[in-house]
Amino acid sequence: MKKKITKKQRAFIDLYVFEDLGQGECAFRAGYKNPDIIAHRLLNDPQYEHVQNKVQQLQDRQRQKYEITFEKVAEDLKKIRDAAMDDGVFGAAVAAELGRAKLGGLMVDRKEVKYGKIDQMDREQVEARLANLMKQNKLANVVKDVTPKPEVIGSEVIEPELVEPELVEVLEDDED
Repeated sequence: MKKKITKKQRAFIDLYVFEDLGQGECAFRAGYKNPDIIAHRLLNDPQYEHVQNKVQQLQDRQRQKYEITFEKVAEDLKKIRDAAMDDGVFGAAVAAELGRAKLGGLMVDRKEVKYGKIDQMDREQVEARLANLMKQNKLANVVKDVTPKPEVIGSEVIEPELVEPELVEVLEDDED
């Protein structure tokens, strides 16, 4: 008995084939509660072979529609690379051809999104992250003494409020 594609599965298939989204995002937008797990199952589990066949069928149709095949893209990229090397300009040409490959379903962008804010970190985590960033960007950690001095007005001494020293970023000189 041939399995039927459900509404959620159809939404997933359409998003996966026709949109430039990752498989987890497609499953999420299709309405699945555990999108990453479901997307993996839909695309790999033999139980969902009917879904995989439909995806393959639609991707093949897209490739034919735009005349995009692995061989053609590889050939075009080679021509573009050779011409660009002769001209000394290749970034835009390669980007355009890679865009064509994505449209044909030959390539998928994968992105990792990390959530978190500095206000969710404790002081040690913030200091460790700051030290790491300063090291990566070759910044020196210089503490500037900004301790205010007492002010004398007439015969009265006014003590200033104590404040934390400022952290000043200074670029290190490269001596290479």
